[in-house]
Amino acid sequence: MELTFDDFKDRAKDPNLSKWEKIGFPDSYRKESEKFIFDDVVEKLKLNDTKAQNILDIGCGCSTFVELIINFSNNQSKSLVLIDSEEMLANIDAGAKLRSQNLTLIPGCFPDIELNDEILSNKFDAILVYSVIQYPFLEGSIYSFIHKCVDLLNEGGRLLLGDIPNFSKRERFLASKSGQEFLDQNEVISHNILTDHRQSERIDDSIIFSILQRYRSFGCETYLLEQAPELPFSNRREDILIVKR
Repeated sequence: MELTFDDFKDRAKDPNLSKWEKIGFPDSYRKESEKFIFDDVVEKLKLNDTKAQNILDIGCGCSTFVELIINFSNNQSKSLVLIDSEEMLANIDAGAKLRSQNLTLIPGCFPDIELNDEILSNKFDAILVYSVIQYPFLEGSIYSFIHKCVDLLNEGGRLLLGDIPNFSKRERFLASKSGQEFLDQNEVISHNILTDHRQSERIDDSIIFSILQRYRSFGCETYLLEQAPELPFSNRREDILIVKR
């Protein structure tokens, strides 16, 4: 079973967990990969573009990645809003938070939070939802979640639904020769990869393509993007980019 929002709050308070374990990953999956993940996100969201001045990270967690995006936004004088539980936000590196001049922390579970008039009026040029979308898929309405994100975008704004665990993609990979070699070389994590879920609990190709089609029907452009090979789940996860017209 996937973790719930309350589960992550409990993990955030556990002093025995590393910052990567608090966000639901073994250290081996993310500790050495977050710079690659950050570079991939910067490219896909075009965060170096001068038009990308207001950035929102939903479910930001507390790992090295969030420190990278805080420092990046501060160095480039961009506005950054981070949304996660109060417990998770409290674990973000204090030095990174203190150094940032344009950082706003909003505790709560998106989309069930109140955003102030300033945020609602300025909206965002880039919104990141990374390794998160599977949780509203299980706990609520994935489409309501995405609709709220799109509503918060400026015209031309980009929404990245990153690191989506696609069961269909995973099965295709594991059935391949390279997938079998991967399992043979990773005995320790094989059990986690093959953990069984009820069909209703899986994001699969049908969900991925429904998102792409649905938001095109609402006037957006949508793209299915592969992950860079350096990323820890590139062989079994993928990203969706939604651009608001």
